[in-house]
Amino acid sequence: MEKGRKVVVSALQFACTDDVSTNVATAERLVRAAHKQGANMVLIQELFEGYYFCQAQREDFFQRAKPYKGHPTIMRMQELAKELGVVIPVSFFEEANNAHYNSIAIIDADGTDLGIYRKSHIPDGPGYEEKFYFNLGDTGFKVFQTKYAKIGVAICWDQWFPEAARAMVLQGAEILFILLLLGLNLTIKALTLVTIGNE
Repeated sequence: MEKGRKVVVSALQFACTDDVSTNVATAERLVRAAHKQGANMVLIQELFEGYYFCQAQREDFFQRAKPYKGHPTIMRMQELAKELGVVIPVSFFEEANNAHYNSIAIIDADGTDLGIYRKSHIPDGPGYEEKFYFNLGDTGFKVFQTKYAKIGVAICWDQWFPEAARAMVLQGAEILFILLLLGLNLTIKALTLVTIGNE
């Protein structure tokens, strides 16, 4: 990163309800709080629109998926990003034709949608029935040039596979974001990290 550039990252994590509007409102409130404390890049947790539904295999849970284009939560976060001048990666359960993905849209500080990444590594086991819900991602690991930094984004299980970080760093990523549902503590060096709302 250039000398003199200040990047302040905030990582949000909060307990979700089963009500999308409540969870999105909580995320917005916490993004605003992080921004007030100086954050200009705010990472919201994985699949924050609801509680973690992958603990059981239920067909009705596919109703939670929505297409990427015109997704109401992404559009709301675009407005928020533009208003505050912050970068917001937005996690969502994506429906794309007959496929379903654990995806993230990268929203730049002017509200521009820079594109999506679809989770590549999908766990499967008791309490993590993700292969029932998600297809393997088809985007490959990508890097996004935002106003404040060139970022790479991975989702949860991706972190356990070194090629994810390697591929993004080789593409020029200055910061790697990993969205998690789990409450793991990650250290981000050379950054001021503001953590808001571990409710």
